[in-house]
Amino acid sequence: MKPKIRFRHRLEYAGLRTVQALLTAFPIAWVGAAAKGILRVVFRLCWPVRAETVSRVREVFGPETPIAVCREIARTSVWNLLMNFVEIFHAGRMDADYLRAHMEGTDAAKATLQALIDKHGGVVIALPHMGNWDLAGVACAHFGIPLMALARAQNNPLVEAWLVRNRLGNFEAVDRRYPSSFVRIAHHLKSGGAFAILPDVRHNKPGVGVTVFGKPDVQLGKGMAKFARMANVPIVPFFMERLDASHHRLTLGDPILPDLEADAEADAKRLTQAVWDLFERRIRANPGQWFWHNRRWILTPLYTQTRHKHG
Repeated sequence: MKPKIRFRHRLEYAGLRTVQALLTAFPIAWVGAAAKGILRVVFRLCWPVRAETVSRVREVFGPETPIAVCREIARTSVWNLLMNFVEIFHAGRMDADYLRAHMEGTDAAKATLQALIDKHGGVVIALPHMGNWDLAGVACAHFGIPLMALARAQNNPLVEAWLVRNRLGNFEAVDRRYPSSFVRIAHHLKSGGAFAILPDVRHNKPGVGVTVFGKPDVQLGKGMAKFARMANVPIVPFFMERLDASHHRLTLGDPILPDLEADAEADAKRLTQAVWDLFERRIRANPGQWFWHNRRWILTPLYTQTRHKHG
């Protein structure tokens, strides 16, 4: 059944296209410089979650970390996210030649990834929310590697269609709300495809308990390890690093293989911890690249954990 398009949907879509027209009228580097200057003022005067974000940075790096350093990390993280949105508006212009000119390491990543697929039949790509993580998927699509990812459809059907054209049109997105999605992903992996997942957020229910930033039993999602074991394929960590407003670096971590002879829960914990440890080293080395403002803050305990603690 075709979704009904309401008047507010048309208004939202008109606003989106207006913003796109404005942002694509100027080079990305110009927009990045302007956004950085505006953020310096906005973040200092009226950024509504500044205190929360700074608190998160200090929670990870310690209370001795100067406030000025924490604010710089938080502001850089916001700027990086804004530039991700800007690049979504430009995504229709990004072909293979553009990516090679603006993303270091694409050819090496393509060769490594294709070799792993040829050897194991498929791969699970694990991405932290660093740099422009969406561009990693766009790059895979231009590599000619069949890519699938979980995504939830937008409530506005016009905006959803725009996203498909500009962000997700280069690879297949499946709606996580439907159980059949998991069957499709498993089949895709067993058929020589790649499945991309961003596992560095707190899970909403008990998942895989691992040590994160020195805190034990942080609940991360089961999906990454589940799919790797289900299809018997390696997990390949992908790292995107923003070098400036429009240039990036893509690097791959060593593949992490499941052990189907091991206990399923123990192996899922091993896989998830190994991936997170690689993520954490990158985050600590370049914290401004990570998305510190995620509503699902990774160190927030589950309700069931706090209820058990204080019950």
